[in-house]
Amino acid sequence: MAYNDVIIKALRKSFEVDDRDQFTNCALVFAYNGTGKTRLSYDFAHYGRGEGAPQHTLYYNAYTEDLFTWDNDLENNTDHHLLINQNSALIQGLAGSNFSDALRKYLQVFTDIDFEFHYDEDSPEIPDFVSFSKKVKQRQRVNGVWTDYETDVENIKISRGEERLFVWCFFRCIIDNVLGGNDAYKNIEYIYIDDPMSSLDDNNVIAFAEQLYSVIRNQIKQEIDAYRAGKEDFRRIKFVVSSHHALFFHTMLHGLSADRKLGRYYLSRDKETDRLVLKSMSDSTPFYYNVAMMSEIQRAIKTGRLYTYHFTVLRSVMEKIKEFFGHNDFGYILDGITYRGDVLQQDELAEFYSRVVNVLTHQGSMFSPTLMNDDNKELATTLFNHLVKKYQFILPDLNDFHSEAYIAAHSDR
Repeated sequence: MAYNDVIIKALRKSFEVDDRDQFTNCALVFAYNGTGKTRLSYDFAHYGRGEGAPQHTLYYNAYTEDLFTWDNDLENNTDHHLLINQNSALIQGLAGSNFSDALRKYLQVFTDIDFEFHYDEDSPEIPDFVSFSKKVKQRQRVNGVWTDYETDVENIKISRGEERLFVWCFFRCIIDNVLGGNDAYKNIEYIYIDDPMSSLDDNNVIAFAEQLYSVIRNQIKQEIDAYRAGKEDFRRIKFVVSSHHALFFHTMLHGLSADRKLGRYYLSRDKETDRLVLKSMSDSTPFYYNVAMMSEIQRAIKTGRLYTYHFTVLRSVMEKIKEFFGHNDFGYILDGITYRGDVLQQDELAEFYSRVVNVLTHQGSMFSPTLMNDDNKELATTLFNHLVKKYQFILPDLNDFHSEAYIAAHSDR
């Protein structure tokens, strides 16, 4: 069995019509960076495909972004443009279609950059590369009077965030073609979108999520209407959206909340077996970023597997609490903490605070995990228990985490 096959089967099974004739067309998956989301999306797209079999999944992830590469004109530094991989089947499906206006409309939601496609004589139906421009305000003094005007700056090198927005909007045009019935994508059953909003500010994250959930919600409505009308030949397109970004995840949840069977999952990696672990979240399960992170630490404490990077997680929770209440340091958060049976007084709290900051400053990496020593385990456990008690965290039951072995053994459920 391939590495992620059981997890993939569980996700695909979630789209089945239940005994009440209800179905969902979307599964949302939350997971930290470094868990293996990108690899899962790749494996999902290639699951069950024999040699020469048509592509059943359209996927957007880091591999998709790699289809676009920069030619930075290193010699002259004047003609920057983004090359498009014309050999990709993903892009070849757009051959002959005029999607510039739609792409421009989507892009203008996020940024004021403009673009122009350029075509090669040997392949005039697919753009070879794209150049970017931007209107820049300038001032000029004429006859002693300053005048404001706009000028176009051509062939600019856009930011990494703007580049990803462009690639996403390009991909969005492909989604339009899939949902619109373009024959080149007739075999597509799934659209898998993995962490599409990296390098975006919060405003763009929300706009991005709203744009995406609107597409999914509209597709779900059309398919449910067709199903209820008794049509047997309607086409279902199922979406999987995975992300580590809490704001994006919550906006997607809010936008798709009307879908009663919306799939909600928390994906993590078991440090002992290095296998993915899937948790299904019910409608009643509180899911907030801090809750998810604190749940991870709770599980680590119970299993005795506290790693140095868990201090990174604790720091993130404390930073968010600090910002929410408008405080400048962790002193307010730690006030009232009990350490080794005693409530720390002001002078003791300062010393404890100094130790916490020192440990947090030398936190470990998720990508090179190291088990904590006993002293730091005690410190992390003390911090965890204090935060749970003071801020009344209600954490989900971690026994609900399902391993690949569990899913395989209960595949009939």
